[in-house]
Amino acid sequence: MKAYLNGQEMKFQEGGYQYVFVKPYKKYIEDTVKRPNGKMFLQMYDNGVQIRTLITDKEINTIINRNVAVDEVNKKIYILEPDTQYIREEDGTIRILD
Repeated sequence: MKAYLNGQEMKFQEGGYQYVFVKPYKKYIEDTVKRPNGKMFLQMYDNGVQIRTLITDKEINTIINRNVAVDEVNKKIYILEPDTQYIREEDGTIRILD
């Protein structure tokens, strides 16, 4: 199974990744649309983040309307804001700077 995030191929993780929002949200809506080639999951948050994921038999393709940082060690995707700064540690983890 291939996995893509914002157009970049990434390592597939069994069980998926956890989203970590730098800017918290209070409300969200989600919907699932069945497509001929798979399912499209739509998520919209009141902090402005939109996530669209298409899952087919061969791949998972996710588009997030923000820059992201992927922590493959802890299976987390950090959804960044324009002013967010972070460090990718030598072990592959992500540390968000205040």
